[in-house]
Amino acid sequence: MQRSDVLRSVCVVAQRGLLLVLLGAAGLACGQQQRVDVGPILSQLQAGDYKQVLQLCKAALAKSPADYRLWTLQGMALGSMNEMPLALASYQHALRLSPEYLPALEGAAQTEFQTGRPGARALLEKILMRRPQDQTTHTLLGVLDARAGKCESAVGHFENASAALAHDPAALAAEGVCLARLNRDEDAINAFAELVAAVPASQTARYNLALAQWSAHRADDALTTLKPAIESDRPDADALTLAAEIAESQDDTTHAVELLRKTLEVDPKHIDAYMAFAALSYDHASPQVGVDMLDFGLHQLPREPRLYLVRGILLTQVGEFGRAADDFAEASRLDPHLQFLAVAEGLVESQQHHSAEAIAQFRAAVKAHPNEAMAHYLLAEALNGEGKQPGTQEYKEELAAAMSAVRLDPNLIAARDLLASTYLENGRIADAIEQSRIALKQDPNDQQAVYHLIVALRKTGDKEQIAPLLKRLMELRADPKGRQDHAKRFRLNVEQPIAK
Repeated sequence: MQRSDVLRSVCVVAQRGLLLVLLGAAGLACGQQQRVDVGPILSQLQAGDYKQVLQLCKAALAKSPADYRLWTLQGMALGSMNEMPLALASYQHALRLSPEYLPALEGAAQTEFQTGRPGARALLEKILMRRPQDQTTHTLLGVLDARAGKCESAVGHFENASAALAHDPAALAAEGVCLARLNRDEDAINAFAELVAAVPASQTARYNLALAQWSAHRADDALTTLKPAIESDRPDADALTLAAEIAESQDDTTHAVELLRKTLEVDPKHIDAYMAFAALSYDHASPQVGVDMLDFGLHQLPREPRLYLVRGILLTQVGEFGRAADDFAEASRLDPHLQFLAVAEGLVESQQHHSAEAIAQFRAAVKAHPNEAMAHYLLAEALNGEGKQPGTQEYKEELAAAMSAVRLDPNLIAARDLLASTYLENGRIADAIEQSRIALKQDPNDQQAVYHLIVALRKTGDKEQIAPLLKRLMELRADPKGRQDHAKRFRLNVEQPIAK
């Protein structure tokens, strides 16, 4: 189950006491000019007798229809009774009578915010001009910015509302999400830790904290955070899936598989668990195990195109190209816009050694998905397999595709390896060295990068660095964890299974 921004948003309510204080002060200021005494109405409002407030306001407005204080009080009573459209109409009438009346501005802004109307922002910004340090206003603007994906601005508002945030779980959640999106992992951890302390029963808060901890390379802390969620009588499926991903990152595949199986016992229709299980099967060269699990998943989710897509990819590993093609076609039928479908179809053609058909599919994939690094990478790899000579049009196309893949996804190590190989063929030694070093910085166990670097350095005559690289290459070849399979150049989970 994919969460939207891992944020289960609830309304942030402005402090009613502050509105009453301001309203009372304004009433004293206006009392000398108007004969209506709002004191009894304020008393009933504070006592929570909203029907009586409405009756008193109605009687007073019959005598003083231009008294904006009365319209504001009426709006507050209606809002407390959850009569939001009527409350907003009262606040708006008060503002027509007195556009700068702060209690009416605050009441209208709060109501617009609670009902999701677009006018909330303008009203809040107007309030902030009057009271630039108001933490409630900063909190509400921060939540609005977070919802709009304007995380830099949202965090700025939240930083100006630190005291108010401690009492507002929704705002804390929004702050944590934005901090995580800005890669401020440690700050996100602090925000989510406060949220867990405030709402310890919230599985969402616990999940978010664990995800932030894992992103900050604190895997053990993340597992500790998830422990109550995965060991309870009613374990959380999302928490189990995340724990499985963390376990696999620690090379504890057995535990990862156990957690994924438990996820599917809790929720047999949990799409992320199937995707993660398929990824494990792919990465550990056990495609048939993944196919069997996806068979079960498709009984539960017969109209889920992503399951057909990943099962098709696994089927290519076991040589069942006909079934794979059927799965790709079904995925395309269910969702014609699903990413990488054209790429996957091209992969089947390539596996069957129909080079011309495969390259045509990859070219079509690049045209259909020009911003997808994987499509460019697979086109470059297919062209590379054709053994094109440097300087030819096909070679230039291969080089351009590889460069596009790296530009679109700087972390796609396979594309950097391929680009280094292409540079070596073309005599661009310095460029090959640069790509190999970047790949090794991202993955010190990348055998291809080590090999390319050795070859490139030999061409420069730099023998001093070659000896330790040769030793490293031998160590990697001797270590099963360091061995790389050509099939692992791209990952199965083209949609990140745990991204929330």
